[in-house]
Amino acid sequence: MNSSALALVLMFLAATAPPEPLRFRDFFEPGPRELRLSARLRSLEGRRVRMVGFMADAELAPRGGFYLCPFPVAATEAGGGTADLPPETVFVVVRAARGAELAHRSGPLEVTGLLELGGSGWPIRIELETQPDHGVGAGPGEPAPPQPQPRPRPKALPRSSR
Repeated sequence: MNSSALALVLMFLAATAPPEPLRFRDFFEPGPRELRLSARLRSLEGRRVRMVGFMADAELAPRGGFYLCPFPVAATEAGGGTADLPPETVFVVVRAARGAELAHRSGPLEVTGLLELGGSGWPIRIELETQPDHGVGAGPGEPAPPQPQPRPRPKALPRSSR
């Protein structure tokens, strides 16, 4: 078997293997001055993982995905950007959103996809799987995560007269 055929077989096996459960508390280990990515998190890079968390309610929602947090978070963008998000926040990439903002959904969400670490953008990412028969990122019997929907824009407040 040549190396490209072997690579295809390994990719297929990785895609069909059951996802590894990943918890927010598995993300970091203490370092001398800062948090470091844990050995467990690093060992799962490029593999299918399943997480449960809460979609951050961001004032300025990111395009093409959403932030998954260990608890409900309302992130205001008043000068702080994403500073309101906890360090263990994951950016969930939703390819089906095609760069659109996703409407916020409250309550716990379960996501399944490939874990990516480092690179540009957010340091911990999950790229949702697409399974046409079950919706974006959902498998049989799993709830479908948020689908791309237009996000309502806040109404402008009238200017007060002086």
